[in-house]
Amino acid sequence: MFSCRVVVLIIAVVAMIIALNPGAGSIMSMVENAWGLFGAAFGPVIILSLYWRRMTFAGASAGIFVGAIVDVLWYALLSSKTGVYEIIPGFAAGLIATVVISLVSPAPGKDVEKLFDDALELKD
Repeated sequence: MFSCRVVVLIIAVVAMIIALNPGAGSIMSMVENAWGLFGAAFGPVIILSLYWRRMTFAGASAGIFVGAIVDVLWYALLSSKTGVYEIIPGFAAGLIATVVISLVSPAPGKDVEKLFDDALELKD
């Protein structure tokens, strides 16, 4: 619970620093960058958590981290040179990281697999 409050505080401070910077750009460009970052970080993990029972916590954590880092680095270094929106390489890198780390880490327990199977049965 305490860690959640610390994360919210950090995000608020970073948002305030960005907002106070006169060269931060338009609101539309900031929203575009935020969507790119969130999509690259959380998109692969959300999709895999819905359809792949082998995903692990370590894989999800790695995917979020790698997707976010690649998105930020692509935007800062390669976006203007390539013209490619940063969500594309960030999403791909996050997806690969999630799958690779999930496969090399211990498989989820039987209780997690049962929970996954029970959730699939609810759609009937």
